Amino acid sequence: MPKNRFKIPLFYPHVTLEMKRAAYAALGQTQITQGKTVDKFEKQLAKSLKLNHVLGVNCCTSALELSFHLLDLKPKDEVIVPVFTCTADTVLLQRRGVNIVFADIKENMLLDWDDAAKKITPKTRAIVNVHLFGQLNHTRNLGVPVVGDAAQYLGKTRGERFTAYSFQATKIITTVDGGALVCTRSKDYHRARLLRWYGIDRDTDADNIDVDITEAGYKHHMNNVTAAIGLTAIPALPKLKAKITRLQTRYHQLLKNIPDLKLIGGSPFLIHTQHRDELRQYLAANEIEAGLGHRRNDMYTVFGGKRLNLPNMNRFEKTYLLLPCRANMKVKNVEFICAAIKKYV
Repeated sequence: MPKNRFKIPLFYPHVTLEMKRAAYAALGQTQITQGKTVDKFEKQLAKSLKLNHVLGVNCCTSALELSFHLLDLKPKDEVIVPVFTCTADTVLLQRRGVNIVFADIKENMLLDWDDAAKKITPKTRAIVNVHLFGQLNHTRNLGVPVVGDAAQYLGKTRGERFTAYSFQATKIITTVDGGALVCTRSKDYHRARLLRWYGIDRDTDADNIDVDITEAGYKHHMNNVTAAIGLTAIPALPKLKAKITRLQTRYHQLLKNIPDLKLIGGSPFLIHTQHRDELRQYLAANEIEAGLGHRRNDMYTVFGGKRLNLPNMNRFEKTYLLLPCRANMKVKNVEFICAAIKKYV
């Protein structure tokens, strides 16, 4: 594997010796696909985040796909999505033939609920609320179901009919890949349990060939190896969140009152500067990786390839920058980054 050219990379998986041992032990079990270990993971995650109706799946994208299926989204239905988001949200909707309505963002790069409210029509069937960079975007009740994309925010949300979580490599806790779907309604949850494994009820004692299928499902289940890694990682979550908070606090302390630098926060740490590209190059020359995370989705050919009239997105697309801020960093790393930024300024 090639060595990372950055002394401080933007993302780096947080993997412990205990997680490695858990994966190895799980691989020695008779059953390594979905089994009791997945059940334990779901219960522990629910307890840790104070949630109900938690369903383990193989990735956050699968959780989102189950959400859209459960909402029975059809071609020509309208779904409002922030224009700045991971394409996991929009590609799934595009494949369903849904009319994606892009809404503007705020300075923190999250959905602008005022703009979303203006774009609701009789055809609107859902709103996707994306919690980017560890930031919670509080949900507003606009009379339509909300699907929360919390891939980058591992915490409790409110007002969302569905919330999708991720444990992919770069998240605060990782299971290499994996995700979870949280359903507000028990009816949705029980239906989703069937849909994640072809539509087969795996909670019965009967052999799979003796269980009827009433609705065509997917292969979205979590496996025991992934769940075993997650069971080891979840207890460390409060400590990891506290570490990230300390790093964010240090950024704010060291970079406050610097001209042309607007501090937002989050993990990665979001800033705005009119000299974004020059600063990014300067940091790279000092072995510090800064990045952009995502791209405005309206510019992809598959979604029209046209820059829409979204004033905030148009304003911030050339100013936002993400700085490293992850639990396996040290405070001295943040101090090194901030010293480089001050020297640049």
